Amino acid sequence: MIEARSVLADLRARGVSLRAVGDRLRFRPSAAVSAELRERIVANKPDLLALLERFEERAAIMEYDGGLPREEAERRAWESVLGLTTESAP
Repeated sequence: MIEARSVLADLRARGVSLRAVGDRLRFRPSAAVSAELRERIVANKPDLLALLERFEERAAIMEYDGGLPREEAERRAWESVLGLTTESAP
């Protein structure tokens, strides 16, 4: 799971968004993803899917139950999922 978090952090640093569509991963812009990073994505797919699911759940909870604007809820959810903070709710 540590490597999957590292992959997500690298993607975010490059301005790449990653999302799950069913059991598939989609990222944009694809030009910003090197061959080496693509290999890391494939190698960590199950963990990435789990982290993205956790992100979506936390963002929704923070937005709906916590009353945060979606942008702030997503920022805090990413911090939590990536292990940058220990915040789990506003």
